[in-house]
Amino acid sequence: MIKWLIKILQDLEKMDRVRLVKELGELFRYINQQIFNQIPGVSAVAGLLVGSWVASTFTTSRFKGFLASWGIIKGGSRVVSTTTYNFLSTALPILAVAITAYLVQKAMKAYRERQLDRNKALVAQLGNAIQSEIGEKLKVLEKAKEIGLLSESEFQTKRANLYQTYARPFPFKLEELLIKKLAS
Repeated sequence: MIKWLIKILQDLEKMDRVRLVKELGELFRYINQQIFNQIPGVSAVAGLLVGSWVASTFTTSRFKGFLASWGIIKGGSRVVSTTTYNFLSTALPILAVAITAYLVQKAMKAYRERQLDRNKALVAQLGNAIQSEIGEKLKVLEKAKEIGLLSESEFQTKRANLYQTYARPFPFKLEELLIKKLAS
């Protein structure tokens, strides 16, 4: 083992500095991506919370439960069987993740439907030229769904995005003027 580590250190000493800096840069990019660019979803947080609750409440060892009940160690003070503990520590967090993901998906679907209805009402107030343009784009989307290029959920998402694009209110008249001039 020591000879292997010495060989690795010697190889690092012989390595080209430019290549070493490039490799370290790539390593730090991956570390940065894993630490800072990935925000856990609500369901993942729910699973973590349930898992930590199980770990802090239950144990399989009577000795550890005794020590935790006296405050000597941190951990669960309620002793359960190994089978029960394994169920609680694996199945319960997975169940919490699944239920939370299901509830979030249902809530987001209801929100998107309300937003789509609102955007359709706003688009209905726009001129006939814009409404016919939207109608043509909707026909293309429906045709793509019919021939199998889009799934039902992709179709619904693209339809909602289409209405959102046209229903977006312009906060300033100058911005509206600029966007209309750039679009034409």
